[in-house]
Amino acid sequence: MKIIMKKTGFILGMVLLMSGVALAQPTMKNNRDAQDKPDRAERIAERLELTPEQMAKFEDMRVAHYKEVQPVQNQLKEKRASLRSLVTADKLDQKKIDQRINEIGNLETALLKAKTNHQIAIRAMLTDKQKMIFDQSHTRMKKGGQGSGKKGGRG
Repeated sequence: MKIIMKKTGFILGMVLLMSGVALAQPTMKNNRDAQDKPDRAERIAERLELTPEQMAKFEDMRVAHYKEVQPVQNQLKEKRASLRSLVTADKLDQKKIDQRINEIGNLETALLKAKTNHQIAIRAMLTDKQKMIFDQSHTRMKKGGQGSGKKGGRG
């Protein structure tokens, strides 16, 4: 009986250990998303057939845009988490909830402005043919909802 209990305890311990290891691993989606970020810019540059000078400018603009929006995105995540806390609190404070919603709206507006200005700056350095390709790729990304430039998801 002791042997069975020891084996059962050992097996149970191994199952718990393995499930903990599995949960600690990043998901395939998270890995793919992290890997897709640079690849997406490379695909855009490739699709546009950028010259070396355009590519250097494109990379500089991309880095500057990232540095501009990353802090705002972080603030937005914090404000959304704070809003969830306010909404799920035992004692609701509608004034604070409304204030947080307004703050979130302001941050979302700032991000949209930065994104739009970034797209305008990229378009300004492109030839007419490249602008057409750039515009079409952004239309497809919005329709597909995946940002891959292909209908129906990632390619």
